[in-house]
Amino acid sequence: HAGTIMAAKNARADGTKGEAPADDKIQAISVSAQKKPLFHYVSLAKKFLAKSEDVEIRGVGSAIARCVSVVEILKSDGLAAAVSIETGTTTNDKADDGKEDKERLKPTILVKLRRADDFVTKMEQLRVSRASDDANEK
Repeated sequence: HAGTIMAAKNARADGTKGEAPADDKIQAISVSAQKKPLFHYVSLAKKFLAKSEDVEIRGVGSAIARCVSVVEILKSDGLAAAVSIETGTTTNDKADDGKEDKERLKPTILVKLRRADDFVTKMEQLRVSRASDDANEK
C-alpha cells in the first residue's frame, strides 16, 4: 500500500499504531492527493502531536497543496508551529504512461511541526467548541 502514513515500523495504513513510538522516532504523515479526506490528515496529525512533540507532514506532486492545507489548519487552531519547510524533487521510476525509460521529476515538500506549548488546552477548547456547535444544531 503506497501508504497514508510513513512512520514508525508499527504504524498501520488506517492511521492507528500498535504501540507508542520511541522518543527518537519522528512520526511522519504522507498526504495523498485523493486517497483520504483532508480532515483525515488533520485528525491524524492531532493524534500524533498528542503523543509526540514533533511530526513531519510530507506531500509529493499534486498532494503538496493538501499538505500545506493540513499544516495551515493546525497552525490556525494554535496546535502546532512549523519548525522547518523543505522542498525538493524526487524521480519516478515510471512515467504516467507506463514507459520505464522516461524519468519524471516530481516536486516534494516536507514540513516539520512542533506541538504548541498549550496543545492540551487548545485541544480541549476545540472539543468544547465542537460540542457546543453540535448542541446548537439540534
